[in-house]
Amino acid sequence: MKNNKNVALVLASGGSRGLAHIGAIEVLEEHGYNITSVAGASMGALVGGIYAAGGLGAFKEWMKTVDRMKVFNLMDFTIGNGGFVKGDRIIGELESIIPDKQIEGLPIPFTAVATDIRHRKEVIFNSGSLYDAIRSSISMPSIFTPNRIGDMLLIDGGVVNPVPVNRVLRTPGDILVAVDLNGPYVEKPDSEEEQEERKGRLRQRLEKIVDSISDKVLKEKVEASLPHEREKEKEDDDDMGIVSILNQSSSLMIQTNADLTLKLYPPDILVRIAKNAYSTMEFYKYDEIVSLGRIKMEEALASRTA
Repeated sequence: MKNNKNVALVLASGGSRGLAHIGAIEVLEEHGYNITSVAGASMGALVGGIYAAGGLGAFKEWMKTVDRMKVFNLMDFTIGNGGFVKGDRIIGELESIIPDKQIEGLPIPFTAVATDIRHRKEVIFNSGSLYDAIRSSISMPSIFTPNRIGDMLLIDGGVVNPVPVNRVLRTPGDILVAVDLNGPYVEKPDSEEEQEERKGRLRQRLEKIVDSISDKVLKEKVEASLPHEREKEKEDDDDMGIVSILNQSSSLMIQTNADLTLKLYPPDILVRIAKNAYSTMEFYKYDEIVSLGRIKMEEALASRTA
């Protein structure tokens, strides 16, 4: 067992679940670990790059101000160009609190991965503009427009390497720690918010039916059919459409790639968070997701010392 506390840290892709990386980093530092290098994909590249630049404190304070409306306002929508969000507004907001830096000059060595969809290959960023690397790595297919650098058309690093354990800079005797956000799905009950949304959809459906019926007797029959409507809605929810199938297919691909990479390059400490713990854009659940990262890292450290 390695006896020092130097850590080569790898942070996976995973949309809003990437906020769990913040909690994981906090716990490592609280336990006296020294993070000597970082590699990340997508949100892992964003959090890891900002941490390597010494800006995590400012980023955390900014994230605490993010609610549903702010998430929406940061979306600079566009038509065509391979996605419906340009991403310039998000990067501009980040640059206003953490200025751009050259990766090779960061206090902690940092590597980000992206995917060059034009040339069908992985691209490794370990020098040049920090925000060029981050913008390229977070370009989720069909959501963010690809980032163009030279003749490269760059999209999310998670497409080819969602947990880039093979890209982090290693030093003799260090501990390889990976935080994977693409773990196996877990069954979980609907939250109160989801239950209310479900009820709201059912209520709207019934109101449309009732509004078209003037006869009081028929209205009473509609209201009496509520249990049947609830069962019908459940059946509809279970029936996947094209978009859902595409999303689930992409999710399965990323999870499979993550599993294979972790088998090829097993870390000393592995934190795994379920793929369905939070959806891609739930950044307004900052406190919950950071707390999940803290809990999972505490569990991983405890199991290693047990």
